[in-house]
Amino acid sequence: MKFNIDFADEKIKNIIEWVKTLIIAVVFALVINNFILTNSFIPTPSMVPNLPVGSRLFGFRLNYLFTSVKRGDVVIFDYGFNCKKCHNMYQKNDENKCPNCNEESRGSEKVHYIKRVIGLPGERIEIKADYIADSEMFRAIEFREPMQVPCGHVYINGEQYTESYLNEPMIVDSNMYKGIDVVVPDDCFLLLGDNRNDSEDSRFWNKTFVPIKDIEAKAYFVYWPLYKIGIVK
Repeated sequence: MKFNIDFADEKIKNIIEWVKTLIIAVVFALVINNFILTNSFIPTPSMVPNLPVGSRLFGFRLNYLFTSVKRGDVVIFDYGFNCKKCHNMYQKNDENKCPNCNEESRGSEKVHYIKRVIGLPGERIEIKADYIADSEMFRAIEFREPMQVPCGHVYINGEQYTESYLNEPMIVDSNMYKGIDVVVPDDCFLLLGDNRNDSEDSRFWNKTFVPIKDIEAKAYFVYWPLYKIGIVK
């Protein structure tokens, strides 16, 4: 009888220890995920070729506690919401409501984007056409027939900015890919996707700039797909 009691006590102790270990692991994971790292997924081609569709990566939430946001950083930021009522995805707005159905933003799923920092506070950023490219130079866009395509560059305070990470020339025309000429406000940033011809970014948003308070982490380490594993550049 004593053996059975001792065995039962030992079993209960083991269960308690297992539960304690599980609780500690869950709390630790929550702290890591909410205060130190983000675990992010890339669902669109906006950051191709550096971050292919389906990429998974870690972002470091504490990065900007120790250093300022720098041009060229790839950042994870709070973009807006996926409306709980009509499922419309929209950028944060002053009304805190879905522009499609007028539902309050509170309770809707948050939407995060990943883009590259291009414009810093106080800088004049221009995107303007300055050369013509052959359609054969494009990888992500297919043209029905060979043609000449108006393209351009980013200019920062009047000087052309070199972007070695771009996959193809950046189209700048009077139709879908319009140029911009803006000055970045204090405590805000202008963000663009690397796949410039297939990216919803500062060029197209209702609110052109992303405030520093909405930047949640610096994209740091890609762990999937395996051929891309390494530090985000």
